Amino acid sequence: MQRALPLIIFIVVLGAARIIGASNASEALGNLQPFGALFFCGMALFGWRGITIPAIAWLITYPITSLIQGYEWSFQMIVPIIGFAAMMAFASIFKNANFGRLFLGSLASAVIFYFITNSLCWLTDPAYAPKTPATYLQALWTGLPQYSPTWLFFRNGLIAQGLFSGLYLLATTTLPTLYKGTAAQPKAAQ
Repeated sequence: MQRALPLIIFIVVLGAARIIGASNASEALGNLQPFGALFFCGMALFGWRGITIPAIAWLITYPITSLIQGYEWSFQMIVPIIGFAAMMAFASIFKNANFGRLFLGSLASAVIFYFITNSLCWLTDPAYAPKTPATYLQALWTGLPQYSPTWLFFRNGLIAQGLFSGLYLLATTTLPTLYKGTAAQPKAAQ
């Protein structure tokens, strides 16, 4: 139990942040979540074991946050899962990449996520009818009138991806290297 406690705490903190963010989401701050960065960076750096904890937290909280935000249970709930799967597949290209490539790859994965999820919403949501280039552009830019504009989702997704990827990469790649180089050497026994 002692080894599992930090993981449980991490899941609870991620879940609580997601639920609080969903219940207090304003147009200006919506979608500022760390999950895209955690999925991309976790997969690129550690493979499947790097995404286990974020995946558990996301799967537990997704139905709750959807209900808080007024989304009903539907096939649409699979759309972000497909988007995250695409991000993780893209992340596999960046194994053993340096900080800069990982960071830029993470930003690119946010763009991929955005286009995949909005395209799937356009294809599957009957509110985007008829299926024309105009309604596709609506799905990519303004979205449906009852929700926040999708361009805000895109902007905030990029901000969150950059911020959380930078922090994740700094904590997992740069700081450990710096710490090893500056750590005090133990004194020899006298």
